[in-house]
Amino acid sequence: MKVLVVGGWGMLGSDLVAHLRSAGHDVMAPPRSVLDIASPESVAEVALGKYAAEWCINCAAYTAVDKAEIEPDIANEINGLAPGYLARACAMSGSRLLHVSTDFVFDGSSDAPYDEEAPTHPLGAYARSKLAGEHAVLASLSTAVIVRTAWLYGPNGSSFPRTMIRAWEAGKTLRVVDDQVGCPTYTADLARTLGDLIALDPAPGIYHAVGPESMTWRRFAELTLAAWRTVRGDGREVNIVSIATEDYPTPAKRPKSSVLSVAKLQGLGVAPMRPVAVSLAEFCQRVGNSQEPV
Repeated sequence: MKVLVVGGWGMLGSDLVAHLRSAGHDVMAPPRSVLDIASPESVAEVALGKYAAEWCINCAAYTAVDKAEIEPDIANEINGLAPGYLARACAMSGSRLLHVSTDFVFDGSSDAPYDEEAPTHPLGAYARSKLAGEHAVLASLSTAVIVRTAWLYGPNGSSFPRTMIRAWEAGKTLRVVDDQVGCPTYTADLARTLGDLIALDPAPGIYHAVGPESMTWRRFAELTLAAWRTVRGDGREVNIVSIATEDYPTPAKRPKSSVLSVAKLQGLGVAPMRPVAVSLAEFCQRVGNSQEPV
């Protein structure tokens, strides 16, 4: 298929572009300087057919969760309004749109995994902007698909595992929140999942796609450093201090438990993602082989 990836330079987008091309798809991934979805004039080129494709996948987003609290208008422009521009452009060009969203649309008060029909209740400016983007997409394009994911990490950008590795290598004391629960999701695994999903030509609507295990940030840190030590052959001891959310205050509130159910996606026949330890081993190998500093 011919696929347009918006945000193909980012952490998820770069892995998605690589996966789709390896699967034989004809992929367009213009840089932000060429296609900026926050610019109606730029997005108009999609509407006019410059990027004619069967699928458009939007990975572009404002992801500075805490910074959004002091610049909510910018977050909303990119996450809330821009997806609507893109959806309307796809409606005019005939492309289907897959828009990537987040677990932050939920408040985390449920002990059970959230399915796609669960009531949303965003807690902060970033979360509100992402939910606004979902609404804009669904209102503008009847064939659109939204995929919510969570705790995303990959070697081509900033992520929690990279932060943990950098801090440990620097000899810092690791104090990690141990009372928030979610599903770590590796960009390469999510890229494969998105590729499988568009190949199925799924019904419009919302789908959840996350890693197969739920855990706290502390447990995620433990698994990350275990994988990193294996890759580096480093036998130094790891000491991680568990802290509560209240001990690490942030401008934006985080959901206490944002575990997402993937039953709907797997009901289509999409295979589960790999176990976190397996994906982290690959992540650490890629980071370790990179020419860039950790």
